[in-house]
Amino acid sequence: MAVTLPRSTFIEAAEKFLGICNANTYVLINQPGLRKLDFLEFETELVSLQRYIRRSSTAIKFEKVDLLPQDLYHNLAEFVKEYCNVDQVLRLRGNNTEDFQPFIDSERRVIIIEYPKLPEDTNGRREAFRHYDKYLRTILAQIPSPEQKVIYTSLNPGTALAHESIIPVEIFPDIFDIKSRVGEVEQNDRVLDVPRLSFNDYAPRFSEPPSEYVSIFDSELIEDNRGLLQLIFTTLVGFVLFQFFFRKKTIVDTKANDNMRQTSPQQSQERQETEKTSSE
Repeated sequence: MAVTLPRSTFIEAAEKFLGICNANTYVLINQPGLRKLDFLEFETELVSLQRYIRRSSTAIKFEKVDLLPQDLYHNLAEFVKEYCNVDQVLRLRGNNTEDFQPFIDSERRVIIIEYPKLPEDTNGRREAFRHYDKYLRTILAQIPSPEQKVIYTSLNPGTALAHESIIPVEIFPDIFDIKSRVGEVEQNDRVLDVPRLSFNDYAPRFSEPPSEYVSIFDSELIEDNRGLLQLIFTTLVGFVLFQFFFRKKTIVDTKANDNMRQTSPQQSQERQETEKTSSE
């Protein structure tokens, strides 16, 4: 028979479990009316819950705990907000998926799921577990970060049946009764054994000049552009010579024209005087 865990011990363990602050989403689930026998009687309806526990790196169970306070999840949410730098607390009704708005960021959040109370009749109880398990799968599947921590318990447990004390009941023994569950174990067995990626050293696409300013006296620049520089120099010399001779010819022509203008009136006067002398 399981020993009843004191309430203070459970709260201390829960705070230690959450206070490591190594998750992005903290899911606190309350299932009113839950009995220990339900984990055995409706095991096939709790498929998603079992799958989540099986794939978790850490899984802890407490078979029997003293009655927990009604504000437990409120206090745990405040604890996580203070110690793990969490700003958002989402409260969801476990029978309405429209309450949950999917998000794509990895900002830390606390999600509190309040399921409706379980029916007393077996068929109704079975259908409720099937529906609630599907709801839990939907919520956990839409959380973008795999870093999650979940607490599943009942703040309003159901009344134990008379034969529960006779039938030995354990919570998912095929999952929890494994030695590896004593400590944290990596459950991802699909890690490929490949060499660590290596990256080339950074190299600029274009080599930069050694100096910010390029000089015409740079020997490398002169050598690379020798033909172009020779062409430029030859063109420049030819242009200077052309300008020199063209300007000199222009000056000579101008002086000749000026001399002609000065001699023309004198020749006309001499011609007139010659003609006058002849007529006499």
